[in-house]
Amino acid sequence: MAQVELEDVSFALGTTEILRNVSLTIAEGECLALLGPSGCGKTTTLRCIAGFVVPTHGNVRIGGKSVVTLRPNQRNVGLVFQDYALFPHMSVRQNIAYGLERRKVGKAELARRVGEMVAITHLGGLEERRPDQLSGGQRQRVALARALVIKPDVLLLDEPLGALDRLLRQQMQVELKRIQQDLGITTVFVTHDQEEALSLADRIAVMFDGRIVETGSPEQLYHTPQQRGVMSFLGTSNIWQAKVIAADGPYLELSSGDIRVRVAAKTQLSKDATVQLGIRPEHIRISAEPPEDAVNIVSGRIETTVYKGAHVEIYVGTATGIEFLARQPAVSTESGGTVRSGDLVYLSFEPEDVLLFPSES
Repeated sequence: MAQVELEDVSFALGTTEILRNVSLTIAEGECLALLGPSGCGKTTTLRCIAGFVVPTHGNVRIGGKSVVTLRPNQRNVGLVFQDYALFPHMSVRQNIAYGLERRKVGKAELARRVGEMVAITHLGGLEERRPDQLSGGQRQRVALARALVIKPDVLLLDEPLGALDRLLRQQMQVELKRIQQDLGITTVFVTHDQEEALSLADRIAVMFDGRIVETGSPEQLYHTPQQRGVMSFLGTSNIWQAKVIAADGPYLELSSGDIRVRVAAKTQLSKDATVQLGIRPEHIRISAEPPEDAVNIVSGRIETTVYKGAHVEIYVGTATGIEFLARQPAVSTESGGTVRSGDLVYLSFEPEDVLLFPSES
């Protein structure tokens, strides 16, 4: 395993900038997710590390050594593509062994390392099958075994679970995390799936428009993002605009029409400043009567409910025109019964659960 460093990396096609001054360090043994919408530059960043793209500016180092002048086969990286790119005429064993054969590894060592990867990726009994005789999850594990068998310094995964159905994708998230932790290999994977990034990564780098806008642990980026765009992209959120009406003491008082909100004063703001407020749906409580002990209370009528199995998503419209999404356990709500469209309800939440962003964020 090795540390990976991108230093001020830019890449352009003609006059179109794909990457803009990307700087990032991935520690030895770390699993980092490059997360962002389609076209944001995350796959190009991965390809810069792999060697398929040469930056127009900046440097890429693996294990402290610059690799920008090295071809992909000289970088000792393992790469798993979204479509797995398995050789259809080869067996599972032959696919896994391919990289070792190209490196002219001896037969005994080759057999030992292939057997080791078969065991790690739970492919025992499938060694002689061809890819068309395997399920999607099995093909994904073959591709992973082929990438790992060469003992790469870095494992690169490009949308590794994108071709799988939801249930299999969730199962493979657990498998990938187990393998990465067991081997302790430095791993970088590209995804636009927020749940996948939260489940697999030690750290997430969020990309928009060719730039890394924020990095942090899954917990940090989900609960305390520094940018409104990151909060919007990483999970479901309620975001609305408000004006500061009082900025004294440990709390800020803000208004959005008839809605008054108190927020923990973590940022210096002056009165009349316009800001954006955000809160996650699971931090909102819902009740049929105004809760006596709540600091922030918003009234509204239920517009629709969406059953999600373990929880119910409840959309509440307010007289101000702001729609709130509350997420409650499916077994019950604080009102003590089933909520219905048109019901008058009261939403309440803690000042500390409300995040504040500059209006231009």
